[in-house]
Amino acid sequence: MKPYQFLALTSDWIILGVTLIVAILVIIFGLYFYNKNANVRKYKRKLKYINKIKEKKYNANVFIDRIYNNYVTDDTNTYESLKKKGKRKVKKYIKFYKKSLDELVQAKSNISPNKKQNKLVFIFKDKSNKSIGKYYISQKFKKLKKQIDKHQLLFDMIAYLYELPQYIDSKKAYHLENHDNQNVITYQIVEEIKK
Repeated sequence: MKPYQFLALTSDWIILGVTLIVAILVIIFGLYFYNKNANVRKYKRKLKYINKIKEKKYNANVFIDRIYNNYVTDDTNTYESLKKKGKRKVKKYIKFYKKSLDELVQAKSNISPNKKQNKLVFIFKDKSNKSIGKYYISQKFKKLKKQIDKHQLLFDMIAYLYELPQYIDSKKAYHLENHDNQNVITYQIVEEIKK
């Protein structure tokens, strides 16, 4: 084999190698952007679905009026103050938002830089801004019920859940204060559940 033939053969292999590497990089970047766009579409569909259903079936203003006028036995603003049928309705309402908000936060984490931030936590604070309780969306309803009753935040929680999807979407903080006892509900999206 003559030297110029060897160089031509070697340069052909180099060109082939470079072409393969470029092709692989193009495929990897293409898949990355396709996957990112698919996740964005999935998130937008989930948000649109939640907004549609909440306006149709789980509108807080209408729901609070119905519960307050038909199922409240006293003025304590607690789950325990409700009649049995009212408790069932509130539990169903909260169950919808628990499932929907958890899925929304998961979908949002797939399009954010930190994919590990996918746990929604509600923080209850007193009037001096001291944390008096926490509730992770993945925990049982019983724990949320305990926080609602302890801090007298039933109707505030119902209203808070209704408004929360738009704040999660815009990544804005959202605080709701109970005017009777100045207890506050707020939320955070965190990486892990703290015991």
